[in-house]
Amino acid sequence: MIAAPPVPAAAPAGPTLKLGGRAIPVVLPSVRDPRLKLSAVIVALQVLGQTVLGFKVSIAQILITIATCALVDTALTLRRQGILAWPASALLTGNSIAFILRTNGTKHGDWWSLNGIEWFILAALVSLLVKYLVRPGGRHRFNPSNVGIVWALLVVGPVHVFPQYLWWGPLEAPVIAALVVIALGALWVLRQVRMLRMALAFLVPFTALIAILAASGQSFLAIWSEAPVSGADYWLRICTSPEVFVFVFFMMSDPATAAKTPRGRIAFGVLTAVVAAALIAPQSTEYGVKAAILASLTLACALVPLIEALVARARPTLTLRALRPASVAVAIIAITAVAGTATLAGNRDLVYIEQGLVGKRNAQ
Repeated sequence: MIAAPPVPAAAPAGPTLKLGGRAIPVVLPSVRDPRLKLSAVIVALQVLGQTVLGFKVSIAQILITIATCALVDTALTLRRQGILAWPASALLTGNSIAFILRTNGTKHGDWWSLNGIEWFILAALVSLLVKYLVRPGGRHRFNPSNVGIVWALLVVGPVHVFPQYLWWGPLEAPVIAALVVIALGALWVLRQVRMLRMALAFLVPFTALIAILAASGQSFLAIWSEAPVSGADYWLRICTSPEVFVFVFFMMSDPATAAKTPRGRIAFGVLTAVVAAALIAPQSTEYGVKAAILASLTLACALVPLIEALVARARPTLTLRALRPASVAVAIIAITAVAGTATLAGNRDLVYIEQGLVGKRNAQ
């Protein structure tokens, strides 16, 4: 029998990069990718932060965090899938971390400061390691930047890092410009990914629950306020904070980690709001309030399969899959985030930090 001639391998579709005789497919960004829109919004806010809003983060910290995420993600994708892909998610993860995380001692205007850069890099690495290693069912469960920031706040701690303030300044031109960017960006991004209802499902119960906490006499200390923030200001500083809007519109709205069905997304928003308010209730510092908001999403993401089962009226069942290492890791991460946030309520060192009394404690 005469052997059939060998069939030539099909050429990869799209551009390729030849490296050592190997053709590596190159995946370029798509103009329809909503992550590009979201990145544009965050970059616009970063520019406002560097120019008129007084953000205490340097350009070097931002760029190195983004570059760390991009390089690690590109290398892992190349190793796992054999393609050189534009790291759209990683760029967004790095930008989001640098948008929220701050290191003590960095001042606005220190454009090229590397102060505490190790904490930004560690947060970036934790974000991507959780994304690529904790994958029950073959998909990542947590919003990467959310996990990295929560880890930094709870493990690295307030001696070294803190979250961007809830209050960005008086309601004047710079803050108004930021709110306009956030509002227009939310409409631009959320309509495409169909997350507007999810955002409302969070905001409506959240604002109501925070109003109840304010009426009950809750307050928190913040380094930008001479007196404890209480009463109507308690509600205003939390519920109208640009940081909360960024969290709801641009972090919770990640389609890869939120619930998939319309009803599931509404339940996802409501659950996150309830958990956030419950974690905020005992907090006496802005640091604790912000950590509580972020940790609520960590728990909600872990519970997405349960949320989807309940809204589909299916009975959740415990299977061997729930006991696999990835599923156990999901549970550990979620429980640790909630438990760690709860411990912030009794952290006296954190109270001294928010009061600006660091170094004076021993004298009292």
